[in-house]
Amino acid sequence: MLFGKKRLTTPKTQAEAKQRMLSPNSPFAIKEAYNSIRAKLFFTGRGEKCPVFAMTSAMMHDGKTTNAVNLAISVASAAKRVLLIDGDMRKPTVHRYFGVENKNGLSEILAGLTNEVKIRKTEVENLHVLTSGQIPPNPAELFASKQMDNLLDYVKEYFDYVIIDTPPVNVVSDAAILAEKVTGYVFVVQSGKNHYYELTYALDTVQQMNGNVVGIILNDITGKGTSRYGSYRSNRYGYNKNYYRRGYYSRGYYNNYYSTYESKPELKKEPEKKETPDPQKNA
Repeated sequence: MLFGKKRLTTPKTQAEAKQRMLSPNSPFAIKEAYNSIRAKLFFTGRGEKCPVFAMTSAMMHDGKTTNAVNLAISVASAAKRVLLIDGDMRKPTVHRYFGVENKNGLSEILAGLTNEVKIRKTEVENLHVLTSGQIPPNPAELFASKQMDNLLDYVKEYFDYVIIDTPPVNVVSDAAILAEKVTGYVFVVQSGKNHYYELTYALDTVQQMNGNVVGIILNDITGKGTSRYGSYRSNRYGYNKNYYRRGYYSRGYYNNYYSTYESKPELKKEPEKKETPDPQKNA
């Protein structure tokens, strides 16, 4: 724990998770913070029929999943068809926010255990989720597979935006492997907890994989470290490469190392959007 800051904890129940979600009754400042981030993502993704953004962080417990969920809700509220994918196949939590079962999800699809893409509709209009599925022994290899390319090609036909919640970059290699499969990365940083060299190392790792960092959300700027809306009251978005200078960092600090895997999916003409699959048929 750096600077004496209490880390954000992972919600263990649906009730606890719902306390962190955007709703019509959320304070105006919170909704506007996410709307501001949304506007910048719209600008970043213009020119693509279905931009794909990976939400990640440098370290654990920085609030990336909550921000992924709320950003997806904000984008959906702008009449955009959004798919939120729980790509954290090591510690999945997206299913708790929406109260859905976490089976027959991403890991089963990528492992070839099912041909059915079980997309679930949520209570939020225009927002669908694909849960992580069972925890696999090889999440990084699954992200690097051709099945991941095929899945993204498939969902792009039905949605306007795809947001993937991914594990922390400095802990495991999963998120970095997606570098050439996504439009860009949005990093979540907990104010007063993350050291600058942790962030710069994570940014450098993604950029070395030809990844595009499109922004940073400064989370929990109030310093309360709680699970309620006060923690997300002042999200800020922006990235200035020259501001963050490389600091001393040792890869040996972590048990998991990054691979040098590069994946360049074949370019092809993007198809027109189709009608969103009926979740009831996949239930």
